[in-house]
Amino acid sequence: MANSYYAVYEHIVFSTKERVNVLTQEIRPQLFGYFAGAIREQGCFPLIVGGMPNHVHLLLRKRSDLASSNLIRDIKRSSSKWLNTGRVIEGEFHWQDGYGAFSVSYWDLKKIEAYIRSQETHHRRMSWEVEFRKLSVKHGVEFDEKYYLD
Repeated sequence: MANSYYAVYEHIVFSTKERVNVLTQEIRPQLFGYFAGAIREQGCFPLIVGGMPNHVHLLLRKRSDLASSNLIRDIKRSSSKWLNTGRVIEGEFHWQDGYGAFSVSYWDLKKIEAYIRSQETHHRRMSWEVEFRKLSVKHGVEFDEKYYLD
């Protein structure tokens, strides 16, 4: 084949440090817009960004030569700086150290987009910790319980 074709989609999830509820409804639209721009700056394509007061969900198409760990490190770093220097959040802001990055089939993109859009409703029934455990189990990811807070 003369050309290379690449379409890899990821659902990335991470929380605020210690899962503190600081991402208010007023802040989230700006933050989600910032994330979309930061994702584009990395040469990736954001499909949807959403979340709750203590965590975010990013659904994106990655570029072929970019490791997920580098993408996530860079967007977490730049968004923390933006939140702190712009005085968007009172006090010093940090994201948690870890993250979840889950592959998504092209055929499941609409389902994941709907899931991210319905976070408000979804979290009336399920905490962040339970949600993340379920995502991990669904994708066959082993995890250490000591990193989860109930």
